[in-house]
Amino acid sequence: MAEDNIVQKIKRWKPMYKRPIGRPKTRWEDDVLGDIKSINIGNWKKVAQNRESWKKVVEQDRNLYRLKRFVRRRRRRSKREVYACTP
Repeated sequence: MAEDNIVQKIKRWKPMYKRPIGRPKTRWEDDVLGDIKSINIGNWKKVAQNRESWKKVVEQDRNLYRLKRFVRRRRRRSKREVYACTP
């Protein structure tokens, strides 16, 4: 067979990149939609069109996020203190 045979070229072809192992990276849009689902907004597109109501939703979510972060830090700190005290 000739060297320029298309079948032979395809058999010898090597990709220029590797496919990532595992699930694909999360897109920004997927992350935002996940956040919207987590704060339980029914019709978020309608809420987002009213600037004042959207601002309230964002403020509530920001405060909730800060509270959760504070609680997580407290738990970690208390765990470290317990492990430090045990002989």
